[in-house]
Amino acid sequence: MSIVFRACAGWVVLAATAASVGLAGCEGGTRGEGSSSPPEQTDFISGNPTAPRGGDPAGDGAGDPGPDSEGVGGGPDAAPVPPRGGAIAERALRDADIVQEKDGRLYAMSLYSGLSVIDASRRDELRLLGTRRMHNATPVAMYLRDGVVYALFTGWLHVVPDAQPGASHHEVTSHIEVLDVSDPAEILPVGSFDLPGKLTEARLAGDVLHAVTYEPGSCFECAVEPNITVTSLAVGDPADIALIERRRLIESAPSGYWGWPSVSVGDDRVYIASAAWNGGAEQGRATIQVIDISDPGGALVEGARVEVTGQIAGPWQVDEHDGVLRFVSLPGPWQPGAKPGIQTFSIVSSQDIAPLGATELDLPPAVELRSVHFDGDRAYAIAPQPITPVLTVDLSDPAHPAQVGGIAVPGSVFHLEPRGDRLFALGADPAAGERPLHVSLFDVSDLANPTTLERVAFGGRRARVVEERDRVHEALAFFDGLGTLAVPYREPSREAVPSDCSTTTTGIQLIDFTRDTLAKRGAAATRGQARRVLASGERLVAVSDLGVEAFGSEAGGAPAKVASIALAAFTSSTVAVGELVVRLGADTDAGGGAWLEIASAASPGLAEPIARLDHTALFGEVPACHSEFSRASLFAHGQHVYVLSPTPDYASTHLAIVDVGDPSAPRVVAQLELPFSPGALYYTDRLGAVVSASSPVVQAGSTLVIRRASDDGYYHDESARPPHEAWLELLDLADPLNPRHSSVELPEGAGHAGLQIDGTTVLLSRWVPLPDDASRARFYLDRVDVADPSSPVVRASVNVPGSPIAFDGASRRLLTMDYENVETPVVGREACARAFASNAAFTPEVAGDDAGPGVCRGTRRALKLLDLGDTSAQLRDERPVGDTVAVVQALAGEDRAFLSVEDGAPGAMPAILVAGGLREGSLKTATQELAGFNHRSSSLFLADGARLLVINNDDPALSVLDATDLTVLSFEKKSDLSAYVVHATLSGDRALCSSGRAGLEVVDVGP
Repeated sequence: MSIVFRACAGWVVLAATAASVGLAGCEGGTRGEGSSSPPEQTDFISGNPTAPRGGDPAGDGAGDPGPDSEGVGGGPDAAPVPPRGGAIAERALRDADIVQEKDGRLYAMSLYSGLSVIDASRRDELRLLGTRRMHNATPVAMYLRDGVVYALFTGWLHVVPDAQPGASHHEVTSHIEVLDVSDPAEILPVGSFDLPGKLTEARLAGDVLHAVTYEPGSCFECAVEPNITVTSLAVGDPADIALIERRRLIESAPSGYWGWPSVSVGDDRVYIASAAWNGGAEQGRATIQVIDISDPGGALVEGARVEVTGQIAGPWQVDEHDGVLRFVSLPGPWQPGAKPGIQTFSIVSSQDIAPLGATELDLPPAVELRSVHFDGDRAYAIAPQPITPVLTVDLSDPAHPAQVGGIAVPGSVFHLEPRGDRLFALGADPAAGERPLHVSLFDVSDLANPTTLERVAFGGRRARVVEERDRVHEALAFFDGLGTLAVPYREPSREAVPSDCSTTTTGIQLIDFTRDTLAKRGAAATRGQARRVLASGERLVAVSDLGVEAFGSEAGGAPAKVASIALAAFTSSTVAVGELVVRLGADTDAGGGAWLEIASAASPGLAEPIARLDHTALFGEVPACHSEFSRASLFAHGQHVYVLSPTPDYASTHLAIVDVGDPSAPRVVAQLELPFSPGALYYTDRLGAVVSASSPVVQAGSTLVIRRASDDGYYHDESARPPHEAWLELLDLADPLNPRHSSVELPEGAGHAGLQIDGTTVLLSRWVPLPDDASRARFYLDRVDVADPSSPVVRASVNVPGSPIAFDGASRRLLTMDYENVETPVVGREACARAFASNAAFTPEVAGDDAGPGVCRGTRRALKLLDLGDTSAQLRDERPVGDTVAVVQALAGEDRAFLSVEDGAPGAMPAILVAGGLREGSLKTATQELAGFNHRSSSLFLADGARLLVINNDDPALSVLDATDLTVLSFEKKSDLSAYVVHATLSGDRALCSSGRAGLEVVDVGP
């Protein structure tokens, strides 16, 4: 292969494709026919915004962030949610779960998609009837009655205004959302209620909902002291949930809490067990506070306070049965040598609870009791060890509870399921080798002599159950009519690749059972971790946060999938292709890799796509756990979609071309590994204070142009960063079956900003420091016509004042941001930081005296409007930008430029500075304040002609700034959003908002 070098206006083109290419020609010196040339070129010299300041940065956050920096939003770190469960709690929540089935319909709550209603009335079909997206909070349970769903959440996000105008912060609460589901096609919110703290238990009885929350003392609208709060709510009118009564129970012991409180809810009482200890020599203590909830009107009556022994470890420690309160006592760290035991109390009333009996549990030294499962007048205790003792306790005489027997189980046991005189155990045995998970069946008809009847092992070496230990019972499913037990599991595996990452497979293991036998059947592979498994007619239905899948339940063998429907469409980005929308999704944590989904433009947000190309089709043998797939970039031309993504070693870039001409059968028609780092797709150099409305990749029809620099990316050791060089990478995709790549070396400069496109002409900018004064520089506008990417035409460089912001091809006018480095005397570093938003640096007169006098150096900026010729530019108009104004991001629209700004002046709000008048030749500006926005961390912008789409991820919503008339800006909120948006694009008059695991939200942004 020959490589052709041809110099032109200081440029060199390197052709490295199958056929040699060179420059078609050099243009310069004359303008097109009918145009007038500007005066002779003026020598524009700007301040070098990337030059050293000669002092230390003046305070945190000094200087503008790079225009391509992306913020990461989200709420504050939240305290862990106390575990939920226990014998009483299971009964209390028997009609509450994240999945409900009624009259052939499934009601499923997903962490990612909210509430979905599915028609499951036919054996071989599942049909989505409707979905209601909600905040990306954690669903806990729901109640369904009379066409109304009461959905319970933890981690419900609130945006709370701060005292400073425009400032806000995130808080979370528990939340009840009431939804009318009588018409699943139009699920409507009818009421809501917030509960401070973390919801641990709930019970709906008649028209009263009892909720128990834990307030750690630092949460939003919580009491100052840590407490358990019991709340009763009137929910008879779903549109008007009303507080009946609230009782906060604050631990009064001076020593403070020790462990999570244990909460159990019964039909008539709430039991709240808590322990207190200061960690020293003082004796700890534990108490059970009783709250009577038997009043049908919702009144809460504080009952007895029962002193018990030991510490609190979980909700399984408290149980009520036939007028007897049973409590599992655990030795606290203040009780060396003590043994666990069971205490019983006689319940005369909620106010009169008296000690009845007690017994110690005989466990080997240093073995810790982890759980007790009550079953009527029996109890079973487990202490997970390499060989786990399962103890049997006779409670038939409450005054004389007694441990009567036990059995040793190889491996650990983390859940017991009593079923009459049979006992099922689910656990794991790492010593078992390839099949670590196990289910055991015991005969406990004689409590004193339990025996093992059967044991089956399943799963791979790293298999795990899907739920936490205290929630396993919610996922485990017994189907007595079928004689089948379903155990959802997941199995991480590690790939032997250079990036050494793990993938996860998920499934449901079926085990047939009789009274005395267990028989392992096949496993059903699932998409996503099955949270619940239901028996529906002749099927087993698995529900995950991602979708619903139905499997045949015929005896023997592996279950066959008979139907499935997606609930969530993981979407990282989208691209519109005619009447279609192509979605890029990635779930590398679960080992699903990345995929493309084809959806109709009429309903692009539907979780179920027309067709899907999986990871292997797109990326071949590249491991599915490669974490950068979600950052792949999508482009489209005609019926083809171009996918640019990193390779696992991050040394090169992968190109896949997908033909979507037949939406039901998309196919990859070509793939090419490009010999440059994928950092070129994301970085726009280390621009520092340089403002640029540009992109690292632009498209001209079937040609993609990528700006690449040698020093892009993050270097832990800055001394290792190579000297700056830059190239244009041209991808000629006119023949989709034979993609071609060539490189164009860019002229020298201290830095190169990103790219803009005008028709087939690529515009880019660079700056060159003056040889005798590095604090000043000349900026140049370079242009390359890629109408024929095999022979790019390079035009002469034009010296301009500052970095380009927007170009209007019709009028040949260019808007730039110019820079002037200045210095001024100030007193103190803080004063310097307030004086300049860009590049502020302070040098004190006396070394180390940050509060004393000194010199403040900063960068002053101005917008400048130019007439652009072929070899020169003429200044036409200019507007200064305030020294205290930080430009966070710039975008170019049609005859408009939009600058996201923050003014450091007291009381100033984040704003959008709009510049226009390019076509008229007279620069005009206007400003729109944005209350409640945080540009640096969570806003997303998309320019559309004279409009700007503004996505506020702090308080998820999409608004439109209409700058058609600069004298009267219009700012209108179009829609609230349910999740953080990571990417947005337009399809006609609709904005497609990609929210990762929360899917795709579509917002009408038309006039």
